[in-house]
Amino acid sequence: MLRLYDEKPILIFMKDNDTRIGVDFCNVKMKMKACQFKLFHNYLFNISKKIYGATDRVELVLVKDSLRVTISLPHFFQLFNAVGSVMNKKFGKEIIFKN
Repeated sequence: MLRLYDEKPILIFMKDNDTRIGVDFCNVKMKMKACQFKLFHNYLFNISKKIYGATDRVELVLVKDSLRVTISLPHFFQLFNAVGSVMNKKFGKEIIFKN
C-alpha cells in the first residue's frame, strides 16, 4: 500500500494492484478512480470558497446514498489540504486561489 497522505484523522492511499485512490476520514471510507478524485478535489475547493468567519462546521454531501457528513472546520481544512497535496504530487495540479 502506498500512503499518499497519512495525518490523523485522514488517510489517502493507493493499494499496489489497484488504480483507485482510497480516502478515509471521520469514519468515512471511499475509493475513487483518478477522475473521481479530481472531482472530489473540485468539490472541496468550491466548498472552501463559501466558508466565512462564523463557520465552525462544514457539511459534505457524498454521492453514495446521499450521505451527509458534518465535520469540524479544522478537519475540513485538513482534508482539503490533504487532497490538494495528493493532487499536486500525483497529478501535478496546483491550487491557484483567485481574488
